[in-house]
Amino acid sequence: MRVKDESKQLAIVENTLDVVFERGFAGIKMADLAKRVGLSVSTLYVYYKNKEDLIVSIATALIERETQRSEQEITEDLPYKLKLKMLWLYWVNFSINHKKEMSFLEQLKKSPYYDKIPISVKETKSKMAMGLIDQGKKERLLKNIDNQILMAIIGAVMGEMVKLIMDKKMELNQENIDFMFSMVWDAIKS
Repeated sequence: MRVKDESKQLAIVENTLDVVFERGFAGIKMADLAKRVGLSVSTLYVYYKNKEDLIVSIATALIERETQRSEQEITEDLPYKLKLKMLWLYWVNFSINHKKEMSFLEQLKKSPYYDKIPISVKETKSKMAMGLIDQGKKERLLKNIDNQILMAIIGAVMGEMVKLIMDKKMELNQENIDFMFSMVWDAIKS
């Protein structure tokens, strides 16, 4: 078995994110990716068995990393509303500052590759957010409706805010952050 070079692996991941951002998952061709990275196709297959392994591996690592990072934003001593705002703001910033990764994750959710992500990874990802939603409902701060509906509302406002910022129709500043989060809060509070 050949030893994997970390810099080559990083180049494969970065170039895969670029291709998916430019052309979607259908745009990934292993031979083209190898050429783009400056590797032989056989060397690329040392790192990933096939296209599915490539996508699922990158997605799994990305979900695990960002779940862990977003959890670090939330400390137990924060008031509930601020915890929710911190998590929401983490994903707003991630969406703006990591467009390619966010595009990859959004496309992943709509693809058959999402079913290949280990259940434990998906459960860990949703555990914190759903736990926070459940806490808000338990404390009677949030509407007692299905968590998926609450998450859809939170995500929709976040997504639209990110689009406005990316299209330079809104500035990312404290005033706009507070305003947009107040729109979220007003929509979901009990």
